[in-house]
Amino acid sequence: MDWLWTPGSFYGPESSHDKTQNIMYDMISDLNERSEDFEKRIVTLETKLETLTGSIQALPELISQTISQQQKDLLKTHIQNHKHVAYNAERSWSLSRRMSSSTTPPTSSEGS
Repeated sequence: MDWLWTPGSFYGPESSHDKTQNIMYDMISDLNERSEDFEKRIVTLETKLETLTGSIQALPELISQTISQQQKDLLKTHIQNHKHVAYNAERSWSLSRRMSSSTTPPTSSEGS
């Protein structure tokens, strides 16, 4: 004779009612495990979503800071290039003026 214990009761020889009850118990246990797994997944997804939301909210400020820094760097480079060009132009003008004054013959008013 087969004796079967299931939670909450003790039965004699296993009947079809007992088998059905065991199947239902197994199904409920499986559903509970799956429910716990889904709950863990939901918590993980919520955490990831909160992190992502925070990152997205911080994005405008980061973009603004990056653009400001790039503008400052561009302006600094532009000013440095302008100073270099201006210096070279002034130097070139000064040299050409010296060269032209040393190669031009004196005028009639300078020779007198």
